[in-house]
Amino acid sequence: MSEMTQGKNGQILVDKTAVSWTRSEGETLADVLDRIIGAIPKDRTIVGVTLNGAPASRTQVADCQREDFILAIETEALSLLLEEVLSDLVNHIDSLQVVFGEIGANLRRGTLGAVFGAPEKNGETGGVYMQGLEGIVATQVLVEEVGRIERQAGHDSFRLSFIEESDRIDSILSGMLGAQESQDWILLADLVEYEILPILQRGRGKASEALTRQAEALREESRVVA
Repeated sequence: MSEMTQGKNGQILVDKTAVSWTRSEGETLADVLDRIIGAIPKDRTIVGVTLNGAPASRTQVADCQREDFILAIETEALSLLLEEVLSDLVNHIDSLQVVFGEIGANLRRGTLGAVFGAPEKNGETGGVYMQGLEGIVATQVLVEEVGRIERQAGHDSFRLSFIEESDRIDSILSGMLGAQESQDWILLADLVEYEILPILQRGRGKASEALTRQAEALREESRVVA
């Protein structure tokens, strides 16, 4: 199979550095992209691909017919990305603890408008309560992202220790839904204060410990490099 050299003006950049590339007959630019990505060190991960300055999917790259394109691949060290996501997770859980603390207190006081929003605005389906539920989902997404990064880096200790309560969380959320449907606000407050908040506190502790370890590892890496 013959080789086709890169177009006169076509550029492929990895972290703003131009790389040499060739395209075999019948290959698309996406095939070339796959080869270049495959050569990226395992301790780095792809965080963005743009084509002529705009975020691009593999299909969009494959359909590119221009010869004066600029295909840019941005990567980040897995260790730095892990620290960023762990930091986001800790901050997110901190905010969520405040939200559920307010929910529990307002349920005890019977100030339902402060929990679910004004009656004319979705009644008992909106307000800070919905923010709290959505926040739990966002927490699980962040935990899964930590797990993905750790698996790519070759270990998975944090994710396994954190999501061991996943089934328990699902059961509690089901109980909260039942309490809400029956308008048993005391039971709902109990579930928030004695079930959800302790789980968040434990999760926050584990996330904080993992973040501290990761920060120490990065500092050690910096000293070795220096």
